[in-house]
Amino acid sequence: MGSRSLLIFTTFICSLSLYSQDLEQIGKAKLLNLTGGIAANGVFYDGTANRDPFTYFVNGNLNLNISGVYNIPFSFSYTNQKFNTSNPFSFNRLSIHPSYKWITTHIGDVNMTFSPYTLNGHQFTGVGVDLAPPNTNLKVSAMYGRLLKESEHDTIAVNSEPAYKRMGYGLKAVYANEKFSVSGTVFSAKDDEGSINQPVPIEFELQAKENVVASAEGSVKLFDRGEIRVEYATSLITEDISAEGINQKAVFSNLIATNATTRQYRAYNANFNYQVGQGTVGAGYEYIDPDYRTFGAYFFNNDLENFTVNASQTIFNNKVNISVNAGLQRDDLDNTKSSQLQRVVSAVNVNYAASDKITFTGGYSNFQSYTNIKSQFDFINEVSQSDNIDTLDFQQITQSANLNANFILKDAETKKRNLNIAVSYQGATNKQGGEVAENGSSNFYNGSSTYTLGYPNINLNVSGSVNVTYNTIGTEENITFGPIVSANKLFFDKKLRTSASVSYNQTNIAGEKQGDVTNIRLGGNYIYKKKHGLNLTLLTQFRNSENSSNQDFTATIGYNYTFDKIKPPRIQFNKREKTKKERTKKSRDKRKRSKKEEEALLNFRYRDSSYQGTMAEVDVQLEAMQNHSYFDHIPAYKKGELTMLRSIASDQRNTEDYKENALIFLKELYSYEDFLKNYNQMVFEILTELRRDMNRLDYAFEKAFVKAKVTVDNHQLHQLSDEEKQTKGRELQKQYVTLIEAREKALARLIGHRWMLPIISSYNTLVKVEKPDKLLATLMEKEKDNIFRLKDKGESEQKIELYLITRIIDFYLKESLKHTSPDKFELKYIDKN
Repeated sequence: MGSRSLLIFTTFICSLSLYSQDLEQIGKAKLLNLTGGIAANGVFYDGTANRDPFTYFVNGNLNLNISGVYNIPFSFSYTNQKFNTSNPFSFNRLSIHPSYKWITTHIGDVNMTFSPYTLNGHQFTGVGVDLAPPNTNLKVSAMYGRLLKESEHDTIAVNSEPAYKRMGYGLKAVYANEKFSVSGTVFSAKDDEGSINQPVPIEFELQAKENVVASAEGSVKLFDRGEIRVEYATSLITEDISAEGINQKAVFSNLIATNATTRQYRAYNANFNYQVGQGTVGAGYEYIDPDYRTFGAYFFNNDLENFTVNASQTIFNNKVNISVNAGLQRDDLDNTKSSQLQRVVSAVNVNYAASDKITFTGGYSNFQSYTNIKSQFDFINEVSQSDNIDTLDFQQITQSANLNANFILKDAETKKRNLNIAVSYQGATNKQGGEVAENGSSNFYNGSSTYTLGYPNINLNVSGSVNVTYNTIGTEENITFGPIVSANKLFFDKKLRTSASVSYNQTNIAGEKQGDVTNIRLGGNYIYKKKHGLNLTLLTQFRNSENSSNQDFTATIGYNYTFDKIKPPRIQFNKREKTKKERTKKSRDKRKRSKKEEEALLNFRYRDSSYQGTMAEVDVQLEAMQNHSYFDHIPAYKKGELTMLRSIASDQRNTEDYKENALIFLKELYSYEDFLKNYNQMVFEILTELRRDMNRLDYAFEKAFVKAKVTVDNHQLHQLSDEEKQTKGRELQKQYVTLIEAREKALARLIGHRWMLPIISSYNTLVKVEKPDKLLATLMEKEKDNIFRLKDKGESEQKIELYLITRIIDFYLKESLKHTSPDKFELKYIDKN
């Protein structure tokens, strides 16, 4: 993933997407159907933190369906800072997908996926088709179009990247029946050398390329209980179609122009699953060559080998369920990298239903990574084959375990009692040369106990819990503990939900008190006609430490409106008016059904927590989870969305719909924490790719500067005095000034690059990202919420990676201005004499 490819796609234009248009629906479905929702939230703050006293945000989404055929989506968000919108009427991007019976077409700016190793979601401008003739077990997909648009070199737009127009075509055929399936895919793409006219500076390293990829897939059923799936792919890439020479090993010579720059790569995988008893066993293997890539995907993970095994089984009359997963991954398959990374992952989960009222769940996982930083001195100083230096070997071990027990103590119509006990452990150990590194061990223990008391007749629930967290980092120990008391009450036929909670926690380090925090929270949520929602949350926080005492007050008020559909009113004739007796009976039956549905018991689990009881009782549990201090640092805009999602769950009248919406809420609640867990790894991978690109471009930056300098030095005005230059023509003077500016830009780029290079190169292990220096810590803290917002909006991984890498470059280049001087630089490659 070079920097050239990264910057080509930094600007994405919002697209109009019209998906799955079934033309048979025209005349049958309603002409117009509008769905969507809108939410507005304002946050008032009074305290000591460095934040605005008032922030607000509005977000919404709409979808207009026309005749059951066309969907026109529209979404927007507005905050104190800026307004974002996906305007469906911007026809820079237009796609339609009409279908008829077994034929579906894709026209305009669309994307298709044939397989992971060939065409995989790359957008193109052209046509595509999916054919699935009935009674044939055959499916055929094809595409043709422009993958990249030509872009001329622009000396004014600094961030612009020149590119050739790239055209491509692909074909996939699949035959599948109940016993087996086979498929074949061919995809080809080629740059048009004549698509750009302006000369391109050498530092861009722009060359016209060509790629052809072929893959074969197959699967077979084993005795109706198992399945084996395999795939093999080979990718042939000519890096410069204008180069000379011959590649004797090239294949597909009739599909691609081969020369000395042509390289062939391969990838394959196999997966096996088999049903045994009440469970399954499975295994998988994947191999991808170093530098394997396809022009049908924006990004591609390569240079890896994966081994995975899994098994699950239900025993003891379905009371116990056990699942086991394990895997091994390694890179540096061709032994050319400066370091080799291996990862080992294993996990075990057990669920035990002792009775209808007692359940236990537990799990254990182990993640190990091994990094061997290879040095030339391993071989220079080697005395014997068994005497390699191993002090650069780095090993990281992460373990986690959890146990949860839930007891339904009483389950009556007038009173319900529930007890939940949970404990968890997470540990990490960093080893170097077989020894635990200094302060390289950390352990995290958490325990909680929650007692819930519910009175269904008066819609009141009260709960109390105690939480204890103990962790060690190196030799430092700290413990945080405290209680939480909360209450939840419904009013006005359950349209108004109110809640109140008080929590206290104290932190001790090395046995000495460091501070305490008290939170007092009040909240209310009112639903009007099932579409309108009003919510208000008040939070007062008291923080005490050894040196100071602070008080913060936060008030959040919000409104949300959701609708399933807008359709024209129906006109009915000769409809008999129901009698009062009939209306009373219908109302009474409806209340009975509603009460019966609401009293139905729920029992489901998400992550390390179990949720059990009636829908009203689970409401309390969900609200307590959202208000837990663990989630306090979630971005403000996300908190408003979470409240809206929890309200949608509470509106449901049957347990299945409630559970489905509750799980959606919980997934979104944990999404920020999940993002933070992977944030360091994402930054590390980006820095690794950036380091490779910077090393590769170091010579190009120097050469570009020398070329610009020589051009200035050889200009006819260069040796003249300022007075003599003024006597020359204006066009000649303007040309000379332009050349000087180009030289200064090239010099600034070279100096900034040389200052950045050792810093970026120093981030060569994941630990150095997890424990960053001041510069990287500042950057990561500044960008983490921005990146989460992009992920939360569903932006593609490639767009998020492009955003992050451009922010890294911009941040460090600006920082380089504080530490460099244009008068101090050194040429490394060019002969200075």
